[in-house]
Amino acid sequence: MFYHHHGRWRRTCAAVLMTLLICTLGTPLLAMHAYAAWNFPYTELTAGAGVVLDADTGAVLFQKNMHEKMAPASITKVLTALVVLEHCDLDEQVTFSHDDVYNVDAGSSNAQIEEGDVLTVRDCLYALLLKSANECGNALACHVAGSREAFVDMMNAEATRLGCQDSHFANPSGLYAEDHYTSAYDMALIGAEAMKNRDFLEIESHASYKMAGTIRNPGGLTVYMEHKMLRKDTAYSDARVIAGKTGYTKLAGNTLITMAEQDGRHLVAVVLQDKNPAHYVDTKALLDLGFNQTENQPVSDALFNREELRNRFVADTIVDESCKASDIHVEGNVLLSLPKGASQDGITYKLNYNLPSSEIPTHTIAEIEYLADGVTVGRYFIQKEPTIEVILHETPTSTKVAVATSVSVLTIVGVMAFFILGSGTAVGLKNVHDDRKLSRRMQEKRAQRLQEMEMSEEEFLALVERRRERKASYSRDDASRLSTRQRARIGMDEAPLREQKTSRVRSDVSQRSLKQRARTHMEDEKLREHQAAHTVRAERNRSRSRRR
Repeated sequence: MFYHHHGRWRRTCAAVLMTLLICTLGTPLLAMHAYAAWNFPYTELTAGAGVVLDADTGAVLFQKNMHEKMAPASITKVLTALVVLEHCDLDEQVTFSHDDVYNVDAGSSNAQIEEGDVLTVRDCLYALLLKSANECGNALACHVAGSREAFVDMMNAEATRLGCQDSHFANPSGLYAEDHYTSAYDMALIGAEAMKNRDFLEIESHASYKMAGTIRNPGGLTVYMEHKMLRKDTAYSDARVIAGKTGYTKLAGNTLITMAEQDGRHLVAVVLQDKNPAHYVDTKALLDLGFNQTENQPVSDALFNREELRNRFVADTIVDESCKASDIHVEGNVLLSLPKGASQDGITYKLNYNLPSSEIPTHTIAEIEYLADGVTVGRYFIQKEPTIEVILHETPTSTKVAVATSVSVLTIVGVMAFFILGSGTAVGLKNVHDDRKLSRRMQEKRAQRLQEMEMSEEEFLALVERRRERKASYSRDDASRLSTRQRARIGMDEAPLREQKTSRVRSDVSQRSLKQRARTHMEDEKLREHQAAHTVRAERNRSRSRRR
């Protein structure tokens, strides 16, 4: 009896263990099968971290340790250039101080600029992005914010605005510091923003650039692009690449950020903690993966159902019942980045409401994020057009009859006038609303930036006034630089005036000379009288002495 129950117990335990084992082993297989169903592409990287981001959809097409914090080295300068371009005119003058030139690591990248040199912001940005000149990063930072510390605050504020969560920047050049770090994903977000800036892309489109004259190079120094994929004279040249920046320090290794375009698609590839030349090989592999193995598909109607979204927004109290499905839209086309030929079946979406006010466009009410097995394949801001309510009052019956008889004659004219006036009024009200909202947003953004920079309104206005005075002084200097021909022409025109002035001066001099002579004569007469009196007194004294 005992052995019988013991055998049953062992069989029961074995069955339970077998079931648990099957479930344990089967769960990863099921997950792997679900993920493999999308057939997401894969590649091997030498880099410690890397990512390729679709700048059009916000989708990560491939990643390796993309949120790991690492030293960025000189690819930091992409963010530096963005902040400078947002706050400066390219023709502003930048003066290099001793600290700007010499507060860099010995032997680090430079453009042979000396203390006292004056260059435009344009020249400094070319040297910063092509030659990776560290002294230009220092000088631009002080020019924009008054100090490197204040400029670093602006860099971190800009990174936060772009959605970076793994970064903290401590200097504008990327030289090593313990509290200077980023991630591959954050740098990809920064690169995607840089691709929207025309001035940035214009600078990056040059393989070389000749700067204005400096103390050490009076004839001007020519700087050359260091990103080998942007140059035609290297084995790594790639026609798809439109911008990028190299970086290297002993501790960071080789870093590289690359922006590329092909067939209307825009990708950003970033590799960190890589080796030379593996950082170019890895970047090419990432771009090949993105362009050749993935595609952007228009989202299906089922995944962007305006009526369904409207009901969700009403349920979440984001909009009220007066909102219509037609009021909801997304700027541009809604695309999903998927493996080539993949189906959109099984893709889900979620709505994000907690968005920074400084990051979103006007009238945005939410962000829709599309997911395939938890991987983001597209994200867009959903906007709601403001509605204008028109109230129609009831009129007396007699008025209705009169109106009816009049409309029968002027129907076409009345309808056309209504639409024209109504459209003009709606557009005007919308423009006024947008202007007021934009003004409020600009004021809030300015207050937020001043708070982040720990700068008062008075200090900011004083800084602006100093920059205006500096610009005014430059204008006065330029106006004073007349050509020799202009001066000669002016001299010829003013010759008669100078002759008249000379004659008047001579007349005045002669009159002053006569008066001076008369005054001198009178003084001589007084001196002679004084000497005669003195002689008489002396004779009298001698006579008295002889008598005694």
